Amino acid sequence: MIRRRTLLTTALAAGTAIGLAACGGDDTSGTGPSASGAAAIDGVTVSGEVGAEPTVTFTAPLAVTEPASKIVVQGDGAAIAAGDVVALHTAYLGAKDGKVLQSAWQGAPANILAADAEANGQETADFLQTATVGSRFVMLGQVQDSTGQAVPIVQVSDIVSKVLPRAEGTATPPPADQPQFTLDGSGVPQLEGAPSAPAPTSTVATVTIAGDGPVTEAGQTLVMHYSGWKYSDGSSFDSSWERGAPFAFVLGQGQVIAGWDGPLAGQKVGSQLLLVIPPAEAYGEKGTSQSELAGETLIFVADILDAVAPVSA
Repeated sequence: MIRRRTLLTTALAAGTAIGLAACGGDDTSGTGPSASGAAAIDGVTVSGEVGAEPTVTFTAPLAVTEPASKIVVQGDGAAIAAGDVVALHTAYLGAKDGKVLQSAWQGAPANILAADAEANGQETADFLQTATVGSRFVMLGQVQDSTGQAVPIVQVSDIVSKVLPRAEGTATPPPADQPQFTLDGSGVPQLEGAPSAPAPTSTVATVTIAGDGPVTEAGQTLVMHYSGWKYSDGSSFDSSWERGAPFAFVLGQGQVIAGWDGPLAGQKVGSQLLLVIPPAEAYGEKGTSQSELAGETLIFVADILDAVAPVSA
């Protein structure tokens, strides 16, 4: 229920490019000669240093009839295992005309991709496990635009980092007057019933696990795992853990509720925060918002898994 960013600022539908570039569907788009995925990707040349904006050349239109992927530069960072999530700086180009649709080197935020067969397909999961942090790769695939039409794309990504699976550091129980919760063996939080104390009138942020990673700053893409409950009755309304994938947003740009945008700045990666957020800093009072959470004070347990600076930083 947190307001979520649009991953692609073009006509491509939000979120669809993530993972699908490696596991596109059977629909065939493009108007060039038919080619297998392997033959098509061999026609894509990527040059430039990892970290710098890539130069991508191919003869357009490039017929993307099946997904394909290859590593352009093998990094020397950490290996990637099944289930790992990586942060990427990515450029997307239209296979039909070679035009840049969105690029981290032209102001787009970082994005994330999981080596998870259920979320992104077995091919994507297997391919990512052949790469390492610091690698640059190219993928061919298809996404859907806002009208539901398949759009063939060329995706070039640099693997910036491997995302933490959960908060890690020194744990401190929340104060007795704050909502109480437990963590299961995987780090998934569970609220211990509705709080009995009166709801606060301003956001209360409590560090319950103190991480030791870099300090978060406005403009970075934060990668989070979280669960949220209503303060009034303790009922759950949203959880990235239940969806099986972390959530990413750009800090300090109003892409999430104010009770997130403020307290999550200046925190260390690896930390976990207990956030108790009144309506004014969440979804507004009843009558001022159409959200089903209007008028509700909200409880979040939020893990900061990564903070990725834009390439211009």
